Amino acid sequence: MIKKKIKYPIGWQSFEKIRTQGALYVDKTGVIAELLEYERYVFLSRPRRFGKSLLLSTIEAYYQGKKHLFEGLEISKYEEKWEAYPVLHFDLSGEEANKPEKLEEYLLKKINEYESLYGVCIGDDVTSAGGRFGWLIQKISKATGKGCVILVDEYDKGIQETIHDKEALERNQSLLRPFFSQLKAQDQYIQFAMVTGVARFRHYTLFSGANNLNDISFMEDYATICGFTLDEVKEYFQEGINEISVRYGLSQGETIQNLLQKYDGYRFSAKKVKVLNPFSILNALSKKQFDEYWLMSGTSKVFIDFLKKATYDLSQIHQIKATTARLSRLYDDNDPVPLLYQTGYLTIADFDLRLNMYQLKIPNGEVRGALFQDLAPMYLGIPSTKGREKALKLRRCLEDCDLEEFVRTLDSLIADVPYPIFDKDSKESAYHLIVYCLCLAIGVDNRCDEPMADGRPDLVAFTEKYIYIIEFKLNQSAESALKQIEDNGYARPYLNDGRPVYRIGASFSSEKRNIKRWLVQKPDGQITEIKIG
Repeated sequence: MIKKKIKYPIGWQSFEKIRTQGALYVDKTGVIAELLEYERYVFLSRPRRFGKSLLLSTIEAYYQGKKHLFEGLEISKYEEKWEAYPVLHFDLSGEEANKPEKLEEYLLKKINEYESLYGVCIGDDVTSAGGRFGWLIQKISKATGKGCVILVDEYDKGIQETIHDKEALERNQSLLRPFFSQLKAQDQYIQFAMVTGVARFRHYTLFSGANNLNDISFMEDYATICGFTLDEVKEYFQEGINEISVRYGLSQGETIQNLLQKYDGYRFSAKKVKVLNPFSILNALSKKQFDEYWLMSGTSKVFIDFLKKATYDLSQIHQIKATTARLSRLYDDNDPVPLLYQTGYLTIADFDLRLNMYQLKIPNGEVRGALFQDLAPMYLGIPSTKGREKALKLRRCLEDCDLEEFVRTLDSLIADVPYPIFDKDSKESAYHLIVYCLCLAIGVDNRCDEPMADGRPDLVAFTEKYIYIIEFKLNQSAESALKQIEDNGYARPYLNDGRPVYRIGASFSSEKRNIKRWLVQKPDGQITEIKIG
């Protein structure tokens, strides 16, 4: 007899399939009920693998009046009528969006399918996708006596994948602009409309005709509509938490902390509410293994294309403050911040009400690993696999306070950086990039160049048992690095933490492109030198 296990819906995008095949469903219908009660034309931006498609599938099932699928869920407490409406659902994620002809072919195919499904005829005199879509909405609404529900998933794929191809981009915009304009032109025939994607639409001219869409991406009421809160993880995944705890020999509390460290930290509004990456949580508990599932699911093609062209100093991304307007616009090579936020490499850390600005940060350990994976080969010339192996070793060294091995491994990592990396930019720039990649590589709770009252340490790294303050000096002495830590009081904020604080000063040589000397000041004040080689 097969042992009954939890059925984790990894990659499942159909609400009906999840509910009819006994898969685990985290109930989001309470916030969905609020959305449908108070909104009519909606836009939502979230990173990939965050459950946008499942959200639309749930809304589709609701508007199709499939009451049986919602039994026992929050929305069943409020809904009584369960009316069925005609639903037109377009998913642009699976098309070859970099080819405008394929995008148009898909739209026309879906329009023809709905024409047949609802028994309406548009006629051959209307040939454009936008024109046929408008007539489709009208005719279906008149035939059924109900307003149409319009759902468009991953609307922006055709924009993002052609962002560096001016001709293809313009063709896609010319195709989508009249299509989306129908969301306003056919208002009297529409019951509800929702568009989702990764990129925010604010400055896209293709939405100029659909300016009635309400962007809820930053609204507090809908901050948790995608992703899992900590309370939801504890409520729905208790059995999975128990299983992974047993495998790793951890307490439940330790397991939850590991899940938070790797997959938590996403925040989508000024409200201090965070969510965990749902794709990664489902994978971790299903496989009973902590791993970088978001990274393994594929790197954003748009992000990689940007890295190849960017002039922006990525080592500064942990210091970014931005307004809603900045985070909403289309990125360019000089300002990747909108792209980094929209694709999930950055998220909200805090909100300054006085300045109306968000402080951004890298969400979690999984994303830091993804950044290192992408940056190492492109910026340091180190194969991602080789760099990742050494990065994990660096992390273990800090966790075990094996500073001699830490230094040897770091020296080896720097030695792998080819000479052209140092030659193509200033030596100062290359040095800072190495320090930044070190921050990403370590993967423990760390703060690079964290602002303090009297300056900025290069790196503060936290493990379960230890705290490390590391200062690098370019073409200066290791003694001066330690002196800077002491003079600027970098250790003061952590002296009452309870964990031993190690101060480390390193002298980096741009000429020999290596670390010449390491000095470690132990918690008792004793200073020792770590020999290299």
